[in-house]
Amino acid sequence: MKNEKEIPEVPVGAPPNFVAHAYEKVFVTRHPVGAVWRWLDDPATFTEGQVWPFRVEFVGGGFEPGVLNIHHGPFMNFAGVVGEVREREYRDLKYFYGSYALSHRFARPTRLQFWVREVGDGTEVRLRVDSLVRRRFYGLWDAGQDIFWRRFPRWLELSLNGG
Repeated sequence: MKNEKEIPEVPVGAPPNFVAHAYEKVFVTRHPVGAVWRWLDDPATFTEGQVWPFRVEFVGGGFEPGVLNIHHGPFMNFAGVVGEVREREYRDLKYFYGSYALSHRFARPTRLQFWVREVGDGTEVRLRVDSLVRRRFYGLWDAGQDIFWRRFPRWLELSLNGG
């Protein structure tokens, strides 16, 4: 971990008819793990270039354990705290109870995790988004996650290639 700051516990829960959902995406880039980690670990990666009225904010630092983070805009509020960080390997962001997408009645993200590891001549990136989703919207949420995260590898490539 970057520091020994105590990480607050984050309660997770939802009303009946919500089920657990886990979305994972794994991809490989030709860039070295150090460059990929620096990009993932830079708050500017997530704060700059946000389309108005969406915004990402950090309170008390960057991606260090215990730092508060929020990604908000119309129909979404993902508020959380940075959890465990293992340099050049893993980062955890735990979302607070009350975070939601579209409506509190639709989907409630609970965690966002990133792993990176060296593979051959590049880096494997794995991300996982855990959520609680109303049962009848499970398939729609899954498809929406796939659409949203599909652009992530291209975004990383463009950023690391200087474009």
